[in-house]
This record gives sequence, C-alpha cells and structure tokens, in this order.
Amino acid sequence: MAKKFGAQSVEVIAGRRVVLSAGVGKTNVEELKWLTETVLSSAKAWKATGWAYIADCSQMSPVTPAEGGELVTMTKKFVEAGCKAFAFAEGNSVLLKVQAQKNTQRSQTGVVEGHFATVEEALNWLKTEVHI
Repeated sequence: MAKKFGAQSVEVIAGRRVVLSAGVGKTNVEELKWLTETVLSSAKAWKATGWAYIADCSQMSPVTPAEGGELVTMTKKFVEAGCKAFAFAEGNSVLLKVQAQKNTQRSQTGVVEGHFATVEEALNWLKTEVHI
C-alpha cells in the first residue's frame, strides 16, 4: 500500500528490493524531505544487500533550483543507505530527463542511473541489467 504526502507517494515493489515513488503535479522541499525519509525507512533492511529506487516523474512538473538541491541531498542519502541504482520513468519529457541527470551528476555519488518512458521499463532494466 502506498504512503502519500502532498504530490508524492511511496511504495515497495512486492518481491523486489525496489522502492518506487511517484509524483503528480508540483512538489516542494517539504514533500521531498518526507519522500527521502519515507524511502529510507522503506529500504532500511536492505542496506547490506543493496536496493534500487525508481522515481516516476512522468506526471510531475519540473522542479525549482531549491527543490533540485533537495533532490541532490536525497540522492546522496540514498547511496549512503545502500541504493545501487536510480531509475527514472519520465514519460516523453526531455526536460525531466535533463533535470534528473543533472541532479544525479551534482550528487557526485557515481550511482548507476537509467532513464525510461515507463515504470515497467525501469523495473525490467533493474532486473536484467542491475540484477535487483
């Protein structure tokens, strides 16, 4: 069952070490802080074995610089907590893809990332290429 706060929701993919978040519309720093803590709590048991994160931003509005900074902080915290890969479901939005790539680069974590049109494509990539 998904947990929700504002524009954000978080759920664990059954039978996988994958946490999925989805956003709709405009988000803010407060919601992103909630998102970070909720994902970290959901993945805590997998720190030693590794886990993956999927951000479904296909229905999100682009973020502001303040929100982008919070996403960089989130990325660092996830990697420190054992996240091995980030997958982004961005629909057909080039702008969202560029923002996601820049935020990951700014985190300077070197985490593996993939960009896809759908969550299903992201899940397949994590299973076949990342083995999570």
